[in-house]
Amino acid sequence: MKKLIALTVAMLPLTALADVTIYGNIEADVESGKSLMNADQGHGSQTRVDDTGSYIGFKGDEELGNGLKALWQVESYLSVDGSDINGNGSWATRDSFVGLQSQFGTVRVGKLSDYMNSDMEAMDPWLYGQGVNGLGTMTRFDGRYNNAVRYDMPTLYGFDFSAIYSVGENEQPDGSHQGNGRNHGDAWGVGMGYQNSGFFGKLGYMQFQDQGANGQDGNYWRLEGGYHANNLLVSAAYQESKQYGSDATLGSSNIWGRSSNDLNGSVTGVGSFGNSDKIETREAALTVGYTFGAITPRVTYAWGDDAKVNGSTQNNSGYNQYIVGVDYALSKRTTAYASYGYTKYGSDQYTNGSDDSEHTVAVGLQHRF
Repeated sequence: MKKLIALTVAMLPLTALADVTIYGNIEADVESGKSLMNADQGHGSQTRVDDTGSYIGFKGDEELGNGLKALWQVESYLSVDGSDINGNGSWATRDSFVGLQSQFGTVRVGKLSDYMNSDMEAMDPWLYGQGVNGLGTMTRFDGRYNNAVRYDMPTLYGFDFSAIYSVGENEQPDGSHQGNGRNHGDAWGVGMGYQNSGFFGKLGYMQFQDQGANGQDGNYWRLEGGYHANNLLVSAAYQESKQYGSDATLGSSNIWGRSSNDLNGSVTGVGSFGNSDKIETREAALTVGYTFGAITPRVTYAWGDDAKVNGSTQNNSGYNQYIVGVDYALSKRTTAYASYGYTKYGSDQYTNGSDDSEHTVAVGLQHRF
């Protein structure tokens, strides 16, 4: 990956390089705690070094005249801990696109984030890896989509609007289908928000076509609101999801997206999830933080209600999560941080009823360039 980046930059002529902005984020931490992510290896304490979201990007634009501008961006994950936790080091693994911008808005084509991933998540300001010291469970659906087209309206009196459509490309010329259990695999979503004097409210929705075995569509939506100004952050969020079978968490085999052999892909009295089983969840979160000079302490509480499977509530299948932590700004671009997270799951999610919680303590460093 490093050789590829160096070679790409070296091949650019100086005139082109002057129009290219190179930016990125390098972050990593030392984490310790009990995790249910590796059930085959036991559930004792584990200490690890995690890359918590490093990336590098290249972007630029060109004025085309008459208020029209061409945009482009190539952004890729990095894994500075030497693993492939953020992907296999391939190119353009994050938002990467070409597009046009005018007074009527921006249209981009490529690999693009949904509105929840790019414009929301104020209740999840944490830096974290595989642990539970961040809201990875509640934000498990937020993501980027291949083969996507996205439109963003210019902000008007504090209001914004976005729409995205991703083509699954599962349909063959003869009318047959391939792919990950969906017939077409298309996905689409919208988002809108309002901000004024530090107060904000945002709403996002995504739909996944033909997710169930019988052609049912899955979806999720989230509402966020709060205040972020004058050194204070208060953010609350509520979301609901309706997903189907083994695709219930977009690839994970359990209700809450924690990839573990001990987090059931089944619920008492239901058995293993089939491709037509409907799984419904409700979650909420509240985060409060305040900045004192260079120090920003925060606290978060998140809640997952008992899930429904095919309309029937599954008792003791929810979760409660608590996170506390502090950031220390060493400079405008470098931040040291420490956090602790604890999640208690309902016992009916487990094949072994004694292991019903996870906890993570982490100390890390982030540098933005």
